[in-house]
Amino acid sequence: MELRSERLVLRTISATDHGRVFSGLSHPDVIRYYGVSYRTYEATQEQMDWYATLTHESTGHWWAIRSKASDDFLGAIGLNNIVQAHRGCEVGFWLLPEHWGKGYVPEALPLVVGHAFSTLALHRIVAEVETENLASANVLKRAGFVREGTLRECEVKNGRYLSLDVYALLNKT
Repeated sequence: MELRSERLVLRTISATDHGRVFSGLSHPDVIRYYGVSYRTYEATQEQMDWYATLTHESTGHWWAIRSKASDDFLGAIGLNNIVQAHRGCEVGFWLLPEHWGKGYVPEALPLVVGHAFSTLALHRIVAEVETENLASANVLKRAGFVREGTLRECEVKNGRYLSLDVYALLNKT
């Protein structure tokens, strides 16, 4: 499945993306505020299997964010925890650091939101963001997501508790 914008092509993550997924999910700057990380290429297979399972079980879908001009892999964006009975899901995203600050996630996010609301007929999309991750919070706010609250000290990462801000977007159509 592909989604397209002016500068981007979102393509379903596939086995050929494994190396770039490892590059992202092992990079200290990416995993600083991301809940998943891997130390080896082989260990990243767990993430690749997760992406495939989401698609196979219709509980989510993740795309490689690619440059339309060069086909370079820029990062990943996707939906998970789709619950059709409640018409809701969660969204997540990450970019390789060399592509930060270029507006790629703000360009990709509406494509994914549109897919969730129009194609999947979902009503609610949630994003959980580490409270210190101001860049991702700002992307969500600019896309119309509303901060609903904070899950205080709800996860342990690197031996310390961290809190997550919850943002949500409702389908008003």
